[in-house]
Amino acid sequence: MSKLHPTLWRTCRVLAGPTRLKLFRRIVDRPGQTVTGLAGQLDISIPRASQELRRLQSRGLVQASRRNRNVVYRPVADSLVSSAPPLLAAMQETFGRFPEDRDDDIIRAARGLSHARRLVLMRLMQIGALDEETLSDLSGVADAALHRHLRILETAGMAERRNGVWQAASPSHPLARALLDLLQAGRKPVRQADSAPAS
Repeated sequence: MSKLHPTLWRTCRVLAGPTRLKLFRRIVDRPGQTVTGLAGQLDISIPRASQELRRLQSRGLVQASRRNRNVVYRPVADSLVSSAPPLLAAMQETFGRFPEDRDDDIIRAARGLSHARRLVLMRLMQIGALDEETLSDLSGVADAALHRHLRILETAGMAERRNGVWQAASPSHPLARALLDLLQAGRKPVRQADSAPAS
């Protein structure tokens, strides 16, 4: 099997999907369930469940194996995906601490870094507090988009504005903490986000 190279912002997009979260939670709660069984619990089609599970697997967060004629899923991090073990641990902690009706908190945290430009902005704020003009200049993100991205990061608990400057926050949510730790550990020289998708 070829090595996976999931980008952090795309992994966050996967984690921000409500149906995928419900499936992921059930795999963590009771490992070794079949696609058919999982689909039945969520009242969705088997093809849709299979597609959503493959997305989780493509991020290295679950492992699929064949048992007789069935494919079963377990919460096993792909050792070839460096982000998978800490993210799986954060999700297991989150699922253990919070009930399903709190999954919106997971979605907000994942959405925080679900865009390449927000990764650039967070890397800048992890270096130090900056005003919006400087953030815009250093990141190459236009003012209108900058406000939107900063608000999403603030809602995720990852960024905060104090005395007219923006800085990295210390989130309490396990997933938000794990994501910022991964971003800090994988910091590259900051450059304009020209390869990021359109905002």
